[in-house]
Amino acid sequence: MGEEFAYQDSKAPFNMAIATLMSLRNTLDRIRDIEGRIDYPPEERQRIKIELVKRFYVDSSPLINDSTVIDSYKDILKLRPLQVMNVNRNNQKETKIIVYSYELNEQLDEYLLNLQVQLQKNKYFMPPSEDMGSMVGKMS
Repeated sequence: MGEEFAYQDSKAPFNMAIATLMSLRNTLDRIRDIEGRIDYPPEERQRIKIELVKRFYVDSSPLINDSTVIDSYKDILKLRPLQVMNVNRNNQKETKIIVYSYELNEQLDEYLLNLQVQLQKNKYFMPPSEDMGSMVGKMS
């Protein structure tokens, strides 16, 4: 009744590590693109960047594969845009507004830098020099 497979190919038809790296590259490209969008207000660009950095962290964690390293960056998930209280001069009503923070932007860049260094420790971003020829062929 049920079909049984007597032979199973040892090569996976889908390489999750390569797909994850492509996703990470896409996220880094989106971060770069959003930072260049001068038609967006700075606080909106920063809000989007925060979410993309969180995505980068979550997506890179299977490749880092070291729980102590992953846990050391868990604060990324708690990042929020900087909010300040704004008082309307006319009616004295207080509202919270999101403002751009240079310090937060620096923190986001440091997180991205450190996560990429962790990925490089496992040789995910730059293949060994002897593999460069075959890698270039795959990317074109």
